[in-house]
Amino acid sequence: MLPLTLNNLKKREKRMKESSRWKDIKAIEEYILSIPKFTTKNNREDTKDFYEYLRRPGRDSLIFHVAGTNGKGSVCSYLNSVLLEEGISAGMFTSPHLVSMRERIQYQGELIGEEAFVECFHQLMEQLNGFQERKPQYHPTFFELLFFMAMLYFEEKNPKVIILETGLGGRLDATNIVEGEKVCVITKIGMDHMEYLGNTVEAIAREKAGIIQPGNKVIYSANRREIAEVIEKKAGKAGALCKFVTKPENPVLSFVDKTIDFSFSSRYYGYIPIRIRTVAEYQIENAALALTALEESGLKISESGMKRGMARSVWPARMEEILPGVYLDGAHNEDGIEAFLTTVLKDECKKERWILFSVVADKEFLKMKEMLLSSGLFHHVYATCLKNIRGVKKQQLEMIFSGEKVKIIESTKECLQEILSQKKEGDLVYITGSLYLAGEVKEMLEGLENPV
Repeated sequence: MLPLTLNNLKKREKRMKESSRWKDIKAIEEYILSIPKFTTKNNREDTKDFYEYLRRPGRDSLIFHVAGTNGKGSVCSYLNSVLLEEGISAGMFTSPHLVSMRERIQYQGELIGEEAFVECFHQLMEQLNGFQERKPQYHPTFFELLFFMAMLYFEEKNPKVIILETGLGGRLDATNIVEGEKVCVITKIGMDHMEYLGNTVEAIAREKAGIIQPGNKVIYSANRREIAEVIEKKAGKAGALCKFVTKPENPVLSFVDKTIDFSFSSRYYGYIPIRIRTVAEYQIENAALALTALEESGLKISESGMKRGMARSVWPARMEEILPGVYLDGAHNEDGIEAFLTTVLKDECKKERWILFSVVADKEFLKMKEMLLSSGLFHHVYATCLKNIRGVKKQQLEMIFSGEKVKIIESTKECLQEILSQKKEGDLVYITGSLYLAGEVKEMLEGLENPV
């Protein structure tokens, strides 16, 4: 940091006056959302240098570092819930958010407060002004800025554990600059973000496995042999303890009242019954990854803590029943849609199924659309446009669904209202294709007293 000379104090005072334009959280969020307009992705060295300039916040906490294509957020939620049950203090940084940016930063199961969010932002910007005297070209990206705010917040709270979810990839992710005692969790890997990560699952796996550092412990989903080989090789080079999780190890016991009971193969307690609050069978593997990571972490986790924590964990927009008979799922790639369809196939639908679909333009939306339509599971198919700039526009949707029995309504609100007004008792409604769509729907429902 800059020495406290008279000149530097005057500079600091000037910066603080300039920063007064960010008076409240709304202004700050608008500024953060504008960042992609004026900054490009930083090289890892500059990002790490800024982290060092901040004096490496979070360096004394045990890190659970979660990467993968699908299931990252769910694993983070399961980890956090069990830690809370065991009385172990924990901070959690995840992405994306559905409604509020504050969702990305949590401590002890609570979102960062508005006042703390504002304080962390100003603290970070003050530090950035000092750092820019050394590297004037540097400015954190959207993701980096929120990540650094989270780490400053956690430094103040000093939790025993910090849970970090990667944004995109892993090797070059901002979260990967944190070093020290770390448990890496790599969830199911599939084809997504190919323009950044590679065109094969092996290439994508190498990027995800880039979070592995010397001496780490690694827990991963062994869903494909070629992916397992990549992860094992990377762990071997790093001298990292490696353990895999597979679905057959943790068989389903029952599906009862919108919950799933399965048998978890515990290192310490043998097979123990675990209940999770979901109708999505794909969450069994995510739950098992989280429990295995906790057992390998060196933390003392009781059998009862596992059971209570898993039973109480809820992660939004993962086959979440937001209204009676209306399910919201954030599936946004081929593997996600496949898992979504597997769950839909097992539901007990008394009458007809409706689906509301939307997607961002950089996804494999043609394949996703084909999977949904060819499944034959849906009697009524609707498509809508996202407010997000990355969303597929109405003209594109009309081309995508040309010749298909699909109704396109540009407004998500109008589209959902029509579905809810026309569906009959016993019908089931599904909303999927994008987490941005999930966020729009959640925000919409929060503003309605009687949404049905």
